Amino acid sequence: MKMQKETKEQIVRNVLLSLLIYLLPIALMFITFLITGERPWENKTPEKQNVKSLTNKNNLNNGSND
Repeated sequence: MKMQKETKEQIVRNVLLSLLIYLLPIALMFITFLITGERPWENKTPEKQNVKSLTNKNNLNNGSND
C-alpha cells in the first residue's frame, strides 16, 4: 500500500517540529552556559556543617510558640 504524498509530507513536517520542540530547551540551556560562562557540572556541593537547632526541643511547650 503506497502512502499519499500529502500524508508523507505531513508526517515529515510533524517529526521535524517535534524534534525542534524537544531540542530547543537543551540548545537554549547550552547557549546560556556559553554566554554566562557558568559550568554547574564543575561546582562542588558544599559540605554539610553540624548546626545546632535554635529551639530547645526538651521544653514543656513541645516546640510551640504559644
